[in-house]
Amino acid sequence: MKSRFFTLSSVFVLLVTFVSACSSSRFQNNADDIALAHAAADKVKVYISAEIIEFKAQFLGDVSTSYCENSSNPAKFDELPSLTSMTDSLKLQVYERGGNAIVMKQCGIVNYPSCVVYFECNGDAYAIDSGF
Repeated sequence: MKSRFFTLSSVFVLLVTFVSACSSSRFQNNADDIALAHAAADKVKVYISAEIIEFKAQFLGDVSTSYCENSSNPAKFDELPSLTSMTDSLKLQVYERGGNAIVMKQCGIVNYPSCVVYFECNGDAYAIDSGF
């Protein structure tokens, strides 16, 4: 009987300790960051070179993003970034520079010696003055 009481008491103390420790824990995720990045990317429009010259646009510089997968494990290929996510990454860079327009230069698979699959996207960042 004493051993059962001791076991139950020990379990209770461990449970209380665990619950009290977890009560002050904060769980973080990046959902807010992802939502803000999508909102910022939505504020940047994609143009072609012939269109951008029609605007009063200030060139802000080149933007680029890349992804290298160096594993030939087929399961890893399910995790490759999409063209949309690569483009959103560029748009976010444009937005962070104070821009609202991008001219895409290239986006796709590129041969890179140390990568099984290598994606690269490049563009030009612009700030278009919409009040002209």
